[in-house]
Amino acid sequence: MLEEIKSLPPLPISVIRIQEICMNNDTDIEELARVIEHDPMLSANILKSVNSPLYGMSKEISSVHQAIMLFGISMIRGFAAASAIKKSVTVDLSSYSVTIDDLTKVSALQSALAREWYRNVDKSMLPLLQSSAFLMELGKLVASLKIISSGNLDHFLKEITEGESFEAVERKYLGSSSYEIAATMFEHWNFEPALIDALREISNLSTQNPYAKVLRVITQAVNFQEMFSAQSLSTALESIEAFGLNKNAFEEAVITLQTAQKG
Repeated sequence: MLEEIKSLPPLPISVIRIQEICMNNDTDIEELARVIEHDPMLSANILKSVNSPLYGMSKEISSVHQAIMLFGISMIRGFAAASAIKKSVTVDLSSYSVTIDDLTKVSALQSALAREWYRNVDKSMLPLLQSSAFLMELGKLVASLKIISSGNLDHFLKEITEGESFEAVERKYLGSSSYEIAATMFEHWNFEPALIDALREISNLSTQNPYAKVLRVITQAVNFQEMFSAQSLSTALESIEAFGLNKNAFEEAVITLQTAQKG
């Protein structure tokens, strides 16, 4: 997998510049907005993302500056990176029997769950949590291509169709989970170590990384196989209990998002 990741193309100049601005301790929001607005397609994708009903905005967000102020620089950077990566990497998610639209939907719901849950628990964790949640499924882009090129597509599909977890089957055929692959991808693109560490630790059942614990619960509640099903929520609640996380705030967040989905 390492060779495939090393061969990934660099991110667009605009996204690299967004990275540089966002990693500066004294982020210039006006400059960030200008860089994004200079790329009309990127601006449109970000505004489409932030106006998802899942984020519960009472009014349409019509400007990049407004989106940055409401969502924060880390989340906007996550939207920008995801948009660029989907254009930079060959997209064939047939290994998972899903489309790029399915991936986008799952990522948005996972990010919304992080936002809705931790805004009532620890807001200081939200910037990294939200952007990590929105980006963590992108490792499946590279994982899927590797499965296809290895000739194991039929075997892989058979096992996930029979109910095996994606993570277990990924480890069997790739030697690592797609979350670990995502961590290596973002390391290749020079993202900050905290985000990389959080993604890499999602698959570690005994992790002590506080962000990874939350992200693992989110992947259990919402994934390509189940979204807020009775089984997925039961599994997530078991992890919340094991990790000592805030159960009440999680349940309230789930109810809020289920209501938004129905609307």
